[in-house]
Amino acid sequence: MATLTVSELETSLEKLDLNVPIPHFASADVLNKPLDLVRSYLADILSSLVEVDRTAAYNSISVSNDPLHGDFTVVLPKLCPGAKAGDLAKDLIKKFPQGSLFGLPWEDGVHLRICVTPQTVPRVLVPYINDRKGEYGSDLALGLRDPSLPTGGRQKLVVEFSSPNIASEFQGKHLRSTIIGSFVSSLHENMGWDVTRLNYFGDWGKDMALLGVGWEKFGSEEAFQEDPTTHLLEVYHKIQELFLPEQVASKKARDEAKKKAQDEVEGTAEIESKGVFAERNEFFKRMENGDENALALYKRIRDVNTDNYAKLYARMGITFDEYSGESKVSQETMVEIEQLLKDKGICEESGGAWIIKLGARSGTAVIRDRSGSSTYLLRYLAAVLERSRKFEFDKMIFVAADRNGHFSKMFKIFDALDMTELRGKLQHVQFGDVSHMSDKLGHGHQPHEILNQCEKAMMDVLKADGIRAGLVGNSEDTAKVLGISGLLTQELSTKKTGDHAFDIDGMTSFKPGTGPDLQYWYARLCSILKAHPITEDLLHEEYGSLDDEEQTSLLLVLGQYPDITHAAFKSLESTPITAYLANVIEHLSDILDEHNAAEAGITPAQAALYEATRTVLENGMKLLGLIPIALQQQDRADTPVAE
Repeated sequence: MATLTVSELETSLEKLDLNVPIPHFASADVLNKPLDLVRSYLADILSSLVEVDRTAAYNSISVSNDPLHGDFTVVLPKLCPGAKAGDLAKDLIKKFPQGSLFGLPWEDGVHLRICVTPQTVPRVLVPYINDRKGEYGSDLALGLRDPSLPTGGRQKLVVEFSSPNIASEFQGKHLRSTIIGSFVSSLHENMGWDVTRLNYFGDWGKDMALLGVGWEKFGSEEAFQEDPTTHLLEVYHKIQELFLPEQVASKKARDEAKKKAQDEVEGTAEIESKGVFAERNEFFKRMENGDENALALYKRIRDVNTDNYAKLYARMGITFDEYSGESKVSQETMVEIEQLLKDKGICEESGGAWIIKLGARSGTAVIRDRSGSSTYLLRYLAAVLERSRKFEFDKMIFVAADRNGHFSKMFKIFDALDMTELRGKLQHVQFGDVSHMSDKLGHGHQPHEILNQCEKAMMDVLKADGIRAGLVGNSEDTAKVLGISGLLTQELSTKKTGDHAFDIDGMTSFKPGTGPDLQYWYARLCSILKAHPITEDLLHEEYGSLDDEEQTSLLLVLGQYPDITHAAFKSLESTPITAYLANVIEHLSDILDEHNAAEAGITPAQAALYEATRTVLENGMKLLGLIPIALQQQDRADTPVAE
């Protein structure tokens, strides 16, 4: 939690000639959000000048995004509904007191614009940020079961993400799920939640059975020993090519059955009773019946791919607390779910299969096919029930693309089963599954090729940019870190509903807003602070070197960081964070002369400002999953060499 208490904060504010105690407003969080502190003082002034509700006064104030519009904006119709904005503005300007925190406001239509005084802002914000360090932007109370009882324990969250089908290739949607899911996990940890990261592999079912059929037709032990993951992918593509015409025919039959209002399952029965369809279904039946050969092949495939994916995630700096999968779901729980569905009359038999009719919009869900095998949906329902018992979570978030409405079907089924408490804890984070990754890498690519391409492109950029390479380094290790930073930042700079661009040239450049650019500016601040270490407890007069407009503007942007993290937490969007960090760097670059490597003449107060900026950049980068390269280099430098 924050180091300073309210009383300690008030003691420091009193030295700045600010009235204490701090004006109280229910929605203000002065210990975590410094701009709430400023809003509170401004709202207190407004409510003392005109007869308005104090809450309305506080809610009428917002931070200005344009320096020409001042630092804070008061929306006059919100402040005093029904009053004439012009008359109200003139009255407030006339009565507004001269003080240490605000200059005189000015009228701008229905707005009142106000600037904070450069003399006071740094004396409030710099110590505030530097006191909190790595906790600045966090709000651990949000994760408490009872915010009024800090010892009452934290809320538990399970986040399921990545979850590739290990029988087929790692697609753009899996990469997006991996990156977004890791961000959602970190965001909740930043707000005090107890988070479990779960990877639910598609390691069972018809796709795995199809690969099994493919292995029996095309598998080569010699090729497997040489490069197992590549050979398995080749086998899958070969059997998929044979299977495709049958899939097309089955879909056509299903669509025709829909048009005629006939049973979709019965409409595909004849097609799916022969050819690769029948071979696949038979192999899966062997798996579920415990056939030794089928299970031995399945285990080899799962072990090889699990190890390969674990190495991929490690390269990305992404961790999981548990690797699970369809194969780990117990038969007993599936039978339990199935029996509940039958007891409540929710599912019915159709053409030998067991189905659930979910209505015109959601269509039909199959829980057992005509061969008696479990479906992905049945296994998933059972998996969620098992997780609720194992983890006793307060919330579970699924980060996955879902073009077929899988999660809406699952939620409807839990509602129909009267499992409303469990259903209320489940949340699906959807994102666009349109990806251009395969266009750039080609179909049939291996997961590690994604990172290899990013690292290679980054190495080329470092060789061509001697200035930046001179600061961040130009080794292969540097290229690896910056390449991953570029990949993560490009993805997290895109709204969840946007397309997955996968622009390698763009992500590995030092253009503003990219991962490498964030790393460069962070490294530059570390270089400055190494030459100019910060001084604790600056004297009041030492802050005078921060009184100019550009430094005040940077400080006000730094003060917004907790508001940005709270907004991201509410929306589970990463774009507010990436856009904000780019804004911080834009303000920082206005202050620093990019070509002045010496950074001479820095005062102790300016060093403290740069330390606050470094803190905000570091906290934001870590939230995005970026490990600042300057920290890694420092850690290596500080590690004693074994003799």
